[in-house]
Amino acid sequence: MTEVVSSILGPLGGKLSLLAFEEIQLVWSVKDDREKLMKLLEMINKVLTDAEQKQTTNEAVRLWLSRLKDFCYDADDVIDDFEAKALQRQARRTENLTLKKKVRYLFSWISNLIFQFQMAHKMKALRERLHEINEEKNQLNLSSNVHDKSIVQRKETHSFVLVSNVIGRNKDKQRIIELLMRSDDDAAGKIGVIPIVGIGGIGKTTLAKWVYMDDRVNEHFDVKVWLSMSADFEVTKIIRGIIENLSLTSLSHEAKCDGWSLEMMQNHLRSTVENKRCLFVMDDLWEVSRENWEELRNLLEGVSEGSKVIVTSQNKLVASTMGAFPPYNLANLSKEDSLTLFMKCAFDQGQEKNHPDLMEMGKEIVSKCSGNPMAVKTLGSLLYSKTNLRDWESIRDSEIWQLKTDILPSLRISYDLMPSYLKRCFAYCSIFPKNYEFNNLELIQLWIANGLIQSRGNNQELEEIGQQYWEELWSRSFFDDVVEDYLFLTFKMHDLIHELAISVTQNESCNVNMRTQNVSSTTRHISFSDPSLLPEHELSGYLSKLSGVRTIMFPIKKEEVSTGESFLEMCISRFKQLRVLYLHDTRFDQLPSSIGGLKHLRFLHLCSNRNIKKLPNSVCELHNLQSLGLAGCEELEELPADIKKMISLRFLDVTTKQQKFPESGIGCLTSLRCLFIGDCKNLEALFNDMQSLKSLRKLFIGGCPKLASLPQGIKNLKALENLWICNCENLKLPEGKSDEPDPMLRLRSVMFVGLPKLDSFPRWLEGSARTLQKIDVAHCPNLTILPEWLRNCSSLRKLKIEDCPRLSSLPDGICHIATLRELWIDDCRELTSKIAARSGEDWSKIARILEIYIDGRKMK
Repeated sequence: MTEVVSSILGPLGGKLSLLAFEEIQLVWSVKDDREKLMKLLEMINKVLTDAEQKQTTNEAVRLWLSRLKDFCYDADDVIDDFEAKALQRQARRTENLTLKKKVRYLFSWISNLIFQFQMAHKMKALRERLHEINEEKNQLNLSSNVHDKSIVQRKETHSFVLVSNVIGRNKDKQRIIELLMRSDDDAAGKIGVIPIVGIGGIGKTTLAKWVYMDDRVNEHFDVKVWLSMSADFEVTKIIRGIIENLSLTSLSHEAKCDGWSLEMMQNHLRSTVENKRCLFVMDDLWEVSRENWEELRNLLEGVSEGSKVIVTSQNKLVASTMGAFPPYNLANLSKEDSLTLFMKCAFDQGQEKNHPDLMEMGKEIVSKCSGNPMAVKTLGSLLYSKTNLRDWESIRDSEIWQLKTDILPSLRISYDLMPSYLKRCFAYCSIFPKNYEFNNLELIQLWIANGLIQSRGNNQELEEIGQQYWEELWSRSFFDDVVEDYLFLTFKMHDLIHELAISVTQNESCNVNMRTQNVSSTTRHISFSDPSLLPEHELSGYLSKLSGVRTIMFPIKKEEVSTGESFLEMCISRFKQLRVLYLHDTRFDQLPSSIGGLKHLRFLHLCSNRNIKKLPNSVCELHNLQSLGLAGCEELEELPADIKKMISLRFLDVTTKQQKFPESGIGCLTSLRCLFIGDCKNLEALFNDMQSLKSLRKLFIGGCPKLASLPQGIKNLKALENLWICNCENLKLPEGKSDEPDPMLRLRSVMFVGLPKLDSFPRWLEGSARTLQKIDVAHCPNLTILPEWLRNCSSLRKLKIEDCPRLSSLPDGICHIATLRELWIDDCRELTSKIAARSGEDWSKIARILEIYIDGRKMK
């Protein structure tokens, strides 16, 4: 990942200039070395643009950048040592000075003196090392007057992946639908298989989605199931996927397969699809054995005649293995369709006609893309709203088109023209496996933990900057399949984009998923599908090659990932520079107490560990920790007693068995931006010092059936933007006193779901009337009225009401909300019947709203 040295070097200089003076005041040489380091970095920074552009064709420059990158990482670790010491001192200021602690402080003073002289030695070594790198730079003839070709961030973002606007595939769509409707299938049984085959990026998945959503297909089939296939054709996993997919439809009660035997799943599947005409889509299938396919097909024998399977694959052998129709070979787009798609992505509707010179150059660019829709779309997205001829010329004339590489040149160009801050964030995504379903909140926390998001000095939150980075990558078509949720956005990366991410990271990241996997000594980020698949001596061999690892991750969710304490101890003892420990869905009983020694750790997630009962109190010594994930830790008895010492914590997601959170605990975490409290079955009360969380932006409370009330301080969270409260059967929201003025809040979204005791909105919410953009209320059987202050919601865009049977009318003021564009009303009986009639008072209140959905159907 030498392409992004500039995005490391800049922040490094900033951190040097802000180095905590109190830690170096006794050692003059440290200050002197710091100033010399800053001057050398400034000199090197001037030629980085030229170096990063030359490295693709100049091996000497690439090696020099690699050495500079390694220096930057090591220097960052040293600076973080200083910052960790400062945070340790800050955390200790809150402690009561008992005699025992006074003695400890005496020894601490001595250790501080030793620390300062150790740091002086490290700073001197860094200065000498950077001096050598600077001397090497002088031999490479690098220029400081080279134009940065990156195409910078734009203000507006949007998605270009709407299947309703697919270009150049109408005939393909019609042919696939004709095959689906055929009843004269071959003799392979009741299920006919239609393979859509083609190279990566050709549009197989997009075409399948377009067919899947067609009204004719909806009417023809009783059951539809979409399956994103993994590399291996695992029958058990496919069955589970079908059952869980069907549980989201009205054809089946909700089914959770956790703990089900294969026999139970098979019986449930047969009963669910029996005598129904079914459509199964298996997207991105790489290979399948005849034996495994026949096993699955036999399980589906009860379906009706005319049932079909659509398979998308790059492998033509899949078709013959599954006894399928002749494969439908998807061709590249024509030149005309490629140009249409390109211009659609590069310009707003019709605006391309105002730039005939760019249209001509667009033809030249498109001709180089070979009709691959992914390549065309990505380049078009890159140039969206760019009318500077030089931007288009830089793409047309790029040397990348001439390079021999497995990565499509157009995708590599799109990467090369990104600003460096986006390159690092994108490249980090390579640590996740193919077809991984991301969510934006988690990814942004990982970016922050690795220092990939830097403050701009304008009081903007790191999370907000991270969201802007995410939206920019989305708008450039590097992210796909985006689905909006109240809590987060889920999305995926196309296979070709994922391959691009892997290629640009070089040896920076490594996914260990096979016993033959090679690991480079320069690897900084490493992920395991399951370390238990490797013998312990072999695992030790992998890890012994490494030293500067910053991320250890288990991204693949499995029923059992039996990570033992020995593996964790090995990681903790060896990798003192760790920033991320991502241990989702693992099974270990104890977190080693040595975890407290990871002074650089920013991200620790143990989500869905159903074994762990207690965290060691040493975890509270992680003063740098910014993100702690304990969601789904069903057996966790309580949070650590000294959690208030985790002074840098910005994100906390917790499940616990305790009845009450203690005072002077979570309420002391004044850096907290996001707090998620979920599935705490015994929780009866929160903490009364909630009003101290003055930086809190997101608050989610859900699945807490015994929780009876919330602290009054919730009304005073003036930074809060998102409030989501779900499935708390006994919860009554605080009303506030009638003689109190409405607090000045700035909530953007409110969601109340599954609250039987909610009969009206708390009046203090009126303080957010001018900032609210989304309101979602569902499964509140006693809600009788919506507030009249809705008329003052001058920013409200979406209002959704579901399963509120006692709500019989809408407030009069709703007609005055000029910004309201979407209204959803589902399963509200009296109210829905009034509106569906398109007459009467309630209809007149909402008739001007652009999009109205009643019981799932859009009113025309």
